[in-house]
Amino acid sequence: MSSLQALLDKQEKGSTSGDGYRGDWSSSDQRGNTSYRDRDDNNNFRRERYQPHSSRGSYSKRDDDNRVNVGRWNLKPSSSPHQHNSIRDGRSKSTEPTYEERRANIERRAIEDSCRLSKSSGSTNSRWNTNNRQQADGAAGIQSIDEDIASLQSWVGPLVDGKQCTYFQDRDKRYPFYTNEVGYNLLQQLMERNKALLHINHKLLEERASKEAYDGVQEEEVKKDVIIRIGQGLYAHKPTLRTKGVTWSTEEYSHPGLQRMYLRMKSIQRFTEVWCLLERCYMLGMFDDIIKRGEGMVRIASIGGGPGYELLATKLFFADKAPNVELELISMDLCVAWKVFVEELGFKFIQYDINNEEGINPLQAAELERGDIQFCIVSCLMIYCTNEKVLNMFRKLTHDDGVNAILVSERGERTKACSMMEELGGEVIRLIQSNGMDERQAIWCSKEYANEKLHTCSPDYEAHQDDSVFPNVPYCEHKKRGSRSGRSRG
Repeated sequence: MSSLQALLDKQEKGSTSGDGYRGDWSSSDQRGNTSYRDRDDNNNFRRERYQPHSSRGSYSKRDDDNRVNVGRWNLKPSSSPHQHNSIRDGRSKSTEPTYEERRANIERRAIEDSCRLSKSSGSTNSRWNTNNRQQADGAAGIQSIDEDIASLQSWVGPLVDGKQCTYFQDRDKRYPFYTNEVGYNLLQQLMERNKALLHINHKLLEERASKEAYDGVQEEEVKKDVIIRIGQGLYAHKPTLRTKGVTWSTEEYSHPGLQRMYLRMKSIQRFTEVWCLLERCYMLGMFDDIIKRGEGMVRIASIGGGPGYELLATKLFFADKAPNVELELISMDLCVAWKVFVEELGFKFIQYDINNEEGINPLQAAELERGDIQFCIVSCLMIYCTNEKVLNMFRKLTHDDGVNAILVSERGERTKACSMMEELGGEVIRLIQSNGMDERQAIWCSKEYANEKLHTCSPDYEAHQDDSVFPNVPYCEHKKRGSRSGRSRG
């Protein structure tokens, strides 16, 4: 029995807003051992005591939209994606607003708020009043790219005493995460690269503003703010998720207002999640052959890769572990509007619909031969494509087409695609394991690859998670520590 099999043989079982301006970055390090949040979601002053942080990160949430109960703070959980306010209020499902009604309401509210702001500032041709511009996450009302960049950079705090940096992944900066000097430097590189993407986005916002026609809105400055606010509404209220079961549609992903919110908020989330995914794979020896060889080409495709943050994390990870290896990194996504951002980051973009009727797989879409792609990254994609056809395609890639492994980072602690892959004969290695099953990060591969290439690189894999560059990513501290065995293979 291999060391990996012996380690993983025992399968643990278990069950698995409106925006408010948060101002500049602040750290509890600067306010003593007891800290306070000064404003609530409606921008009203309050004083809420919370405990001093540890180096691991605390009172946080798994993602920007899925709050969890943490200790005695009992943060309010969000409803099911299909459980809407009107249902909870007693109205029948048949009276639920349609997508068109939800979208129209977002646009109407955006126009009203922008017009109100422009009138209160006195003149739309002059600089808007600073206090009026400081709304939401520093987003609505911001007109200049410099303001936008400065606002975004406040999500990553300073390096305190050369040891610890506090950063945020949610749009309200309510849930801190912590990292060390290495992580701080990585986040600074991310912020620097994101500047160029935001410059592109502002040009797209201005182009859209010059073409759009909104009732009662003539000035392009106000039109731009309307578009930004529509993007905020799409990001926060997710009308497609509420009516069609997927987060955003391709049309919404192409909207420059939503793209702006994605660039601001998902950049840190996706970057840190995939860095931790690669760390966990590295600890299993997945990249040992590459590191030992020290040169040559490695090709990695990010399926549903969007603007490319997963690939940026991959590039920087391999620059650290195998600096002389040549990487070809490909973002494959249905939304062609991401292409300009992917190429700005220096990666290749291929438009690809994973649910295509012809059954074209990523190798075929990229016009590559068997074995030409070594790894695929799947990040927060399976909500769109958990079906037998797609899972069979992934199985064939890893068993017949020379792809070593699919590296998966998903939202849910129970990810149906993992069990489906096992039912099809694939090997699933769950990379996060504490008290109960957690399938948010996993490796999909063949049994032969797992037994021959993956091994134990540390006597205590779980202990490594405490030493991660980005501890507590994805968010795990709501779960009590269980077995120290680390990983589980079903």
